[in-house]
Amino acid sequence: MKTILVLAQNPELPNAIRSALESHPYRIIHRPDLEEAEPLLRHGALDACLVDADQPQVQAMWIIEKLREFAPGVPILVFSTVRSPEWEEVAYLRGVAHVLGKPIRGRLLHTFLERLPTPSPKPVSAPRPVRPPGGGGGGIVAPVRVDPAGVLDELTRLLPHAYSVRDLFSQLLPALRTSLGVHRVVAFLRQPLPVEGGQPSLNESRRLHSVAAVGISPKVLQNFELSLDSGVGALLGEPVHLLRRTSEEVAASPSAQQELDVLGVESVVALMEGQVVLGLLGMGSRIDGCPLDPGVVEKVFYLAEKTASAVQQIWANERVLANHGMMTDILRELNSACVVIGRDLRILHANKAARTLFLPPADNQAEPTFSDLPQTLCSRIYQVLKTGTAVPAFKHRPPETPARLFQVTIIPFQSKETLLPDSALLVMEDQTQSEQLKRLEIEAANLRLVRTMADRLAHEIGNALVPVSTHQQLLPTRHKDPEFRQSLESALASSVKRIARLVNQMVFLAQDRPMSVESLPVVTLVEDAFREAQRHLPIQTATLKQSNESTTATVAGDREALKHALAEVFLNALQANPSDAKVAVRTYESPTDAGARSLRIDIMDNGDGFASETAQQATDAFFTTRSVGLGLGLTVTRKVIESHQGRLEVIPSEGRRGGLVSISLPTELEE
Repeated sequence: MKTILVLAQNPELPNAIRSALESHPYRIIHRPDLEEAEPLLRHGALDACLVDADQPQVQAMWIIEKLREFAPGVPILVFSTVRSPEWEEVAYLRGVAHVLGKPIRGRLLHTFLERLPTPSPKPVSAPRPVRPPGGGGGGIVAPVRVDPAGVLDELTRLLPHAYSVRDLFSQLLPALRTSLGVHRVVAFLRQPLPVEGGQPSLNESRRLHSVAAVGISPKVLQNFELSLDSGVGALLGEPVHLLRRTSEEVAASPSAQQELDVLGVESVVALMEGQVVLGLLGMGSRIDGCPLDPGVVEKVFYLAEKTASAVQQIWANERVLANHGMMTDILRELNSACVVIGRDLRILHANKAARTLFLPPADNQAEPTFSDLPQTLCSRIYQVLKTGTAVPAFKHRPPETPARLFQVTIIPFQSKETLLPDSALLVMEDQTQSEQLKRLEIEAANLRLVRTMADRLAHEIGNALVPVSTHQQLLPTRHKDPEFRQSLESALASSVKRIARLVNQMVFLAQDRPMSVESLPVVTLVEDAFREAQRHLPIQTATLKQSNESTTATVAGDREALKHALAEVFLNALQANPSDAKVAVRTYESPTDAGARSLRIDIMDNGDGFASETAQQATDAFFTTRSVGLGLGLTVTRKVIESHQGRLEVIPSEGRRGGLVSISLPTELEE
């Protein structure tokens, strides 16, 4: 498997290369700059280097020169969006193998990579063979002596750049076996440990499985495993990190001796991450029969520690990649359009719904750009990326499809170390169908309300016409009777008032805003409304007492509508205690939450008051606690008050005597 380094500040190029070469055996490593890529370049771990040249030409040439300095034998391929013959000529003169254009073409890139010469490996700390003194051209060459400590140091420096556990050990074990001069080497690991609160969990499986071996038959390891609860695994840990076949701990454990015999190893080193045993390395005897040098043993300890850290880092990277893949799959399959925009206004991710929404049908498989988004959304996204503050969710109708409605949310993604967000997530939830369902539900509710209202109105108007109809039947025979004429006049007046009140209620229910706006003195408005209520319920003993902070206080609105609304409240107050009705009104200034000036009108009666359940339903249409009436009085009042940008509250009595209705009205209406 060839290892390819991609030098690019943005992850788009390495992602595109991975997708293009997905079916070919390449390991793609991404580094944003030369500083992070230098260890890989200096240790000869690469087969080719791909450079993103979409940056200033001087900087691109500097990168190429540094690559030639760090890794003279590694072929260099350059990718550029804009092709310049002069620049390409200079690049080829500086040692670039190929200059390719964007977008990536997988087959062409694979062909170039296959034709590249294999770079010569960088020598590790191994001296050249020497001839015996005085030997001629046909003399015997002395065996190569490898410095184990130097090789172990080189291996230690390469460990942080491993990306696969099996690849790590498949390269580590042969080098370890050669440097130590042992018969065999084997590595065992437990299952990857999840991270909970930053510390490894100890509740996972405690079995150890072989991941790689050199010098041991695969058939031996096929059905063989170790455990941290018995044998060698149980002996490793604190304070024992190294076991030898001749140690006292092994001599006292028959199961450990049996495991060492099966594996054919003489010593075992624990792979420790903190206090947790991740696995172990088993090493056979030396070929020459000599024991390992103490300095080499120390290096093996250090190598085992770094190897465990590398394994833990690989597992962490695999978890991150798995989570990233899971989140990508989730975003891709969501019905809502999801787009991730980087700080440089590049689209980092767009799911299928976003491509379908923002791109034409012929191009919805392509990658969208920032310019493909509607201008109204672009300005909001730019605001979030520049300020780091999320905007409130808002509605959006695309200009080309105004029948569709979207709920738009823009969320900044910001790390703790940065002042501004690194990216922003745009989520557009299609609410067209839900809005249509709401509209249909409202229409259905309105139809039910109309049917109920027609039934109640017919019943109420019929009750109002009963005395008129009775007098109309008696009129031919008793029209000369003075008492009859007085009764007829009273019946007509009462019926007209009842029907006129119903007509007014229907008119004010149908209005969404005041018909006219003027400044109305509160004292006069309250008195006129109280007299209007007395017309419908003439109680001679009824009294009105006003308590005003200012006798000149005014509210803005429609005189007739507000008078009718207050009259309905006063009529309820009179009906609360018909025998001795006493109504008290208190008016005072009460600022709103937005800081605007408003007047609060508290209307209190001397009745039984409102229970909690009654207070909650008092303003509902057709709700009434009496046997007569339509139940629309406070409903109309609430509609009028809210159309004047005010608020109506029915306060529960909670043990207090008397009912209390509170009305807030602004002194000036907003446009």
